[in-house]
Amino acid sequence: MTQGSQQQGGQQQQPSPAQKMGRALTDIRKVQNMLELSSPGQTEAIKMLREAGDLVWEEIERQQQQQDS
Repeated sequence: MTQGSQQQGGQQQQPSPAQKMGRALTDIRKVQNMLELSSPGQTEAIKMLREAGDLVWEEIERQQQQQDS
C-alpha cells in the first residue's frame, strides 16, 4: 500500500541507506529486548543480536561521517 502511494506522489524521496539501516537497527534492538525479557537463557541468540546491532550502528556512523566530509 505504501509503495503505491509513493509512486503516485511522483517526486517523493526514497529513504536513504542510512535511514533503512536505522530502521533495521531499531528492529534488531526490539527483538533483542523481547528475547532478553522472555527468554533470558538464550544468551547466544541475544549475543548475536547485540553484535549484529552493533555492526549496523557502526555502519550508520561510518556513512554519516562520509556525508559530513
